[in-house]
Amino acid sequence: MIPLVVRPEPQAEALRRQLAAAGHQPLVCPLLDFAAGRDVSRLGPALALCGPLDYVIAVSVQAVTFADNALKSQKLPWPDSHYIAVGEATAQAFAAIGIHKVSVPDDPRSEGIIALPELQQPSGSQVVILRGDGGRDLIAPTLGARGARVSYCEVYRRQYRADPGGALVKGWQRQGVDSIIITSGGLLNHLFQLAATRAKDWLLSRLLIVPSERVAQEAKTLGFTLVINAEGASNQALLQALDERKRNDK
Repeated sequence: MIPLVVRPEPQAEALRRQLAAAGHQPLVCPLLDFAAGRDVSRLGPALALCGPLDYVIAVSVQAVTFADNALKSQKLPWPDSHYIAVGEATAQAFAAIGIHKVSVPDDPRSEGIIALPELQQPSGSQVVILRGDGGRDLIAPTLGARGARVSYCEVYRRQYRADPGGALVKGWQRQGVDSIIITSGGLLNHLFQLAATRAKDWLLSRLLIVPSERVAQEAKTLGFTLVINAEGASNQALLQALDERKRNDK
Protein backbone atom coordinates (compact mmCIF):
# COMPACT_ATOMS: atom_id res chain seq x y z
CA MET A 1 0.00 0.00 0.00
CA ILE A 2 1.00 3.65 -0.36
CA PRO A 3 0.16 5.23 3.00
CA LEU A 4 0.51 8.96 3.61
CA VAL A 5 2.25 9.75 6.91
CA VAL A 6 1.47 13.27 8.16
CA ARG A 7 2.59 13.05 11.80
CA PRO A 8 5.46 15.34 12.88
CA GLU A 9 9.14 14.48 12.83
CA PRO A 10 11.00 12.58 14.17
CA GLN A 11 8.05 10.21 14.64
CA ALA A 12 7.20 10.39 10.92
CA GLU A 13 10.58 9.06 9.82
CA ALA A 14 10.50 6.26 12.41
CA LEU A 15 7.08 5.19 11.16
CA ARG A 16 8.23 5.41 7.54
CA ARG A 17 11.06 2.99 8.21
CA GLN A 18 8.75 0.44 9.83
CA LEU A 19 6.19 0.72 7.04
CA ALA A 20 8.86 0.30 4.36
CA ALA A 21 10.33 -2.72 6.17
CA ALA A 22 6.86 -4.30 6.13
CA GLY A 23 6.58 -3.91 2.33
CA HIS A 24 4.58 -0.69 2.09
CA GLN A 25 5.56 2.37 0.05
CA PRO A 26 4.99 5.22 2.50
CA LEU A 27 4.94 8.88 1.53
CA VAL A 28 6.01 11.20 4.36
CA CYS A 29 4.62 14.72 4.48
CA PRO A 30 4.53 16.11 8.05
CA LEU A 31 1.70 18.61 8.45
CA LEU A 32 2.56 19.60 12.00
CA ASP A 33 5.54 21.04 13.81
CA PHE A 34 6.00 22.35 17.35
CA ALA A 35 7.51 25.41 19.00
CA ALA A 36 7.98 26.50 22.59
CA GLY A 37 4.75 27.59 24.28
CA ARG A 38 3.89 30.82 26.03
CA ASP A 39 4.28 29.40 29.54
CA VAL A 40 7.82 28.01 29.38
CA SER A 41 9.15 30.96 31.37
CA ARG A 42 6.87 30.20 34.31
CA LEU A 43 7.38 26.43 34.20
CA GLY A 44 10.19 26.50 36.76
CA PRO A 45 8.24 28.49 39.37
CA ALA A 46 5.16 26.31 38.81
CA LEU A 47 7.07 23.07 39.32
CA ALA A 48 8.97 24.52 42.27
CA LEU A 49 5.67 24.46 44.17
CA CYS A 50 5.38 20.68 43.70
CA GLY A 51 6.50 18.26 46.40
CA PRO A 52 6.19 14.53 47.14
CA LEU A 53 2.40 14.73 47.57
CA ASP A 54 1.83 16.64 44.34
CA TYR A 55 1.34 15.63 40.70
CA VAL A 56 2.84 16.48 37.32
CA ILE A 57 0.72 15.36 34.35
CA ALA A 58 2.11 15.31 30.80
CA VAL A 59 -0.43 14.97 27.98
CA SER A 60 2.04 14.19 25.16
CA VAL A 61 5.63 13.40 24.28
CA GLN A 62 6.06 17.03 23.20
CA ALA A 63 4.94 18.20 26.64
CA VAL A 64 7.77 16.25 28.25
CA THR A 65 10.35 17.28 25.66
CA PHE A 66 9.64 21.01 25.71
CA ALA A 67 9.30 21.09 29.51
CA ASP A 68 12.64 19.32 29.90
CA ASN A 69 14.32 21.71 27.46
CA ALA A 70 12.92 24.68 29.39
CA LEU A 71 14.10 23.35 32.75
CA LYS A 72 17.57 22.64 31.38
CA SER A 73 17.83 26.16 29.98
CA GLN A 74 16.86 27.53 33.40
CA LYS A 75 19.20 25.04 35.16
CA LEU A 76 16.28 23.73 37.22
CA PRO A 77 15.49 20.13 38.24
CA TRP A 78 12.27 18.20 37.86
CA PRO A 79 10.48 18.03 41.24
CA ASP A 80 10.23 15.00 43.50
CA SER A 81 6.54 14.44 42.75
CA HIS A 82 4.10 11.89 41.34
CA TYR A 83 4.26 11.73 37.54
CA ILE A 84 1.43 10.80 35.20
CA ALA A 85 1.72 10.24 31.43
CA VAL A 86 -1.22 10.11 29.05
CA GLY A 87 0.15 7.00 27.30
CA GLU A 88 3.11 4.67 26.95
CA ALA A 89 4.95 6.90 24.46
CA THR A 90 4.78 9.81 26.92
CA ALA A 91 5.94 7.53 29.74
CA GLN A 92 8.90 6.53 27.56
CA ALA A 93 9.69 10.22 27.05
CA PHE A 94 9.79 10.61 30.83
CA ALA A 95 12.04 7.54 31.10
CA ALA A 96 14.42 9.03 28.52
CA ILE A 97 15.06 11.99 30.84
CA GLY A 98 15.45 9.81 33.92
CA ILE A 99 11.93 9.76 35.36
CA HIS A 100 10.93 6.11 35.54
CA LYS A 101 8.16 5.97 38.14
CA VAL A 102 5.23 7.13 36.04
CA SER A 103 1.54 6.22 36.17
CA VAL A 104 -0.13 5.50 32.82
CA PRO A 105 -3.92 5.10 32.48
CA ASP A 106 -5.35 2.27 30.39
CA ASP A 107 -7.51 4.86 28.61
CA PRO A 108 -5.35 7.63 27.03
CA ARG A 109 -8.22 10.12 27.02
CA SER A 110 -8.70 12.71 29.77
CA GLU A 111 -11.34 10.38 31.19
CA GLY A 112 -8.61 7.79 31.74
CA ILE A 113 -6.41 10.23 33.62
CA ILE A 114 -9.11 11.41 36.01
CA ALA A 115 -10.08 7.77 36.64
CA LEU A 116 -6.63 6.88 38.01
CA PRO A 117 -6.90 5.67 41.64
CA GLU A 118 -4.29 8.14 42.91
CA LEU A 119 -6.33 11.08 41.61
CA GLN A 120 -9.61 10.18 43.27
CA GLN A 121 -8.81 12.13 46.46
CA PRO A 122 -6.22 14.75 45.56
CA SER A 123 -7.56 17.35 48.00
CA GLY A 124 -4.84 19.80 48.98
CA SER A 125 -2.40 18.56 46.32
CA GLN A 126 -0.79 20.76 43.71
CA VAL A 127 -1.33 19.48 40.12
CA VAL A 128 0.59 20.90 37.15
CA ILE A 129 -0.63 19.83 33.71
CA LEU A 130 1.94 20.12 30.93
CA ARG A 131 0.22 20.56 27.57
CA GLY A 132 0.20 22.38 24.25
CA ASP A 133 -1.94 25.31 23.16
CA GLY A 134 -5.34 24.05 24.22
CA GLY A 135 -6.90 20.66 24.81
CA ARG A 136 -7.42 18.40 27.82
CA ASP A 137 -9.92 20.84 29.33
CA LEU A 138 -11.69 18.17 31.37
CA ILE A 139 -8.80 17.43 33.73
CA ALA A 140 -8.47 20.74 35.61
CA PRO A 141 -12.14 21.30 36.55
CA THR A 142 -12.56 17.68 37.59
CA LEU A 143 -9.51 17.60 39.83
CA GLY A 144 -10.31 21.08 41.10
CA ALA A 145 -13.75 19.85 42.16
CA ARG A 146 -11.96 17.11 44.10
CA GLY A 147 -10.00 19.70 46.04
CA ALA A 148 -6.73 19.87 44.10
CA ARG A 149 -4.98 23.12 43.18
CA VAL A 150 -4.61 22.74 39.42
CA SER A 151 -2.72 24.80 36.87
CA TYR A 152 -2.11 24.34 33.16
CA CYS A 153 1.32 25.09 31.75
CA GLU A 154 1.44 25.56 27.97
CA VAL A 155 4.96 24.39 27.17
CA TYR A 156 4.54 24.01 23.41
CA ARG A 157 2.34 25.21 20.57
CA ARG A 158 1.30 23.59 17.32
CA GLN A 159 2.26 24.93 13.90
CA TYR A 160 0.30 23.40 11.02
CA ARG A 161 1.68 23.36 7.48
CA ALA A 162 -0.19 25.39 4.89
CA ASP A 163 -0.83 24.44 1.24
CA PRO A 164 -2.14 27.64 -0.39
CA GLY A 165 -1.66 26.46 -3.98
CA GLY A 166 -2.78 22.88 -3.44
CA ALA A 167 0.62 21.44 -4.45
CA LEU A 168 0.71 19.01 -1.54
CA VAL A 169 -2.68 17.49 -2.32
CA LYS A 170 -1.91 17.25 -6.04
CA GLY A 171 1.34 15.49 -5.22
CA TRP A 172 -0.44 12.95 -3.00
CA GLN A 173 -2.87 12.17 -5.82
CA ARG A 174 -0.11 11.95 -8.41
CA GLN A 175 1.91 9.53 -6.29
CA GLY A 176 -1.05 7.21 -5.77
CA VAL A 177 -1.71 7.57 -2.05
CA ASP A 178 -4.34 4.96 -1.15
CA SER A 179 -4.35 5.30 2.65
CA ILE A 180 -3.67 7.98 5.26
CA ILE A 181 -2.35 7.50 8.78
CA ILE A 182 -3.71 10.07 11.23
CA THR A 183 -2.53 10.30 14.85
CA SER A 184 -4.74 13.06 16.30
CA GLY A 185 -8.00 14.87 15.83
CA GLY A 186 -6.11 18.10 15.13
CA LEU A 187 -4.23 16.52 12.24
CA LEU A 188 -7.43 15.02 10.88
CA ASN A 189 -9.20 18.37 10.78
CA HIS A 190 -6.21 20.17 9.28
CA LEU A 191 -5.87 17.51 6.57
CA PHE A 192 -9.56 17.89 5.77
CA GLN A 193 -9.24 21.66 5.50
CA LEU A 194 -6.28 21.32 3.13
CA ALA A 195 -7.86 18.82 0.78
CA ALA A 196 -11.62 19.26 0.98
CA THR A 197 -11.84 22.36 -1.21
CA ARG A 198 -9.91 20.79 -4.12
CA ALA A 199 -10.12 17.02 -3.73
CA LYS A 200 -12.86 16.19 -1.28
CA ASP A 201 -14.16 13.08 -3.06
CA TRP A 202 -10.62 11.74 -3.46
CA LEU A 203 -9.78 12.40 0.19
CA LEU A 204 -12.92 10.79 1.60
CA SER A 205 -12.37 7.66 -0.50
CA ARG A 206 -8.94 6.97 1.06
CA LEU A 207 -8.53 4.34 3.76
CA LEU A 208 -7.98 6.15 7.06
CA ILE A 209 -6.01 4.68 9.98
CA VAL A 210 -6.75 6.51 13.25
CA PRO A 211 -5.53 6.08 16.86
CA SER A 212 -8.80 6.03 18.80
CA GLU A 213 -12.56 5.67 18.66
CA ARG A 214 -12.95 9.40 19.26
CA VAL A 215 -10.93 10.26 16.14
CA ALA A 216 -12.73 7.50 14.20
CA GLN A 217 -16.07 9.13 15.00
CA GLU A 218 -14.74 12.56 13.99
CA ALA A 219 -13.60 11.07 10.67
CA LYS A 220 -16.99 9.50 9.99
CA THR A 221 -18.69 12.80 10.78
CA LEU A 222 -16.50 14.46 8.13
CA GLY A 223 -17.58 11.83 5.61
CA PHE A 224 -14.82 9.20 5.64
CA THR A 225 -16.24 5.72 5.12
CA LEU A 226 -13.13 3.51 5.25
CA VAL A 227 -11.88 4.05 8.81
CA ILE A 228 -9.85 1.64 10.93
CA ASN A 229 -9.23 2.28 14.63
CA ALA A 230 -5.66 1.19 15.43
CA GLU A 231 -6.43 1.59 19.15
CA GLY A 232 -3.20 3.46 19.71
CA ALA A 233 -0.77 5.90 18.10
CA SER A 234 2.34 3.76 18.44
CA ASN A 235 4.12 2.75 15.23
CA GLN A 236 3.38 -0.90 15.92
CA ALA A 237 -0.35 -0.31 16.39
CA LEU A 238 -0.60 1.80 13.22
CA LEU A 239 1.39 -0.71 11.17
CA GLN A 240 -0.65 -3.63 12.47
CA ALA A 241 -3.90 -1.90 11.48
CA LEU A 242 -2.63 -1.21 7.98
CA ASP A 243 -1.30 -4.75 7.56
CA GLU A 244 -4.64 -6.19 8.69
CA ARG A 245 -6.42 -4.25 5.98
CA LYS A 246 -3.82 -5.34 3.41
CA ARG A 247 -4.33 -9.03 4.33
CA ASN A 248 -8.10 -8.66 4.14
CA ASP A 249 -7.85 -7.16 0.66
CA LYS A 250 -6.03 -10.22 -0.70
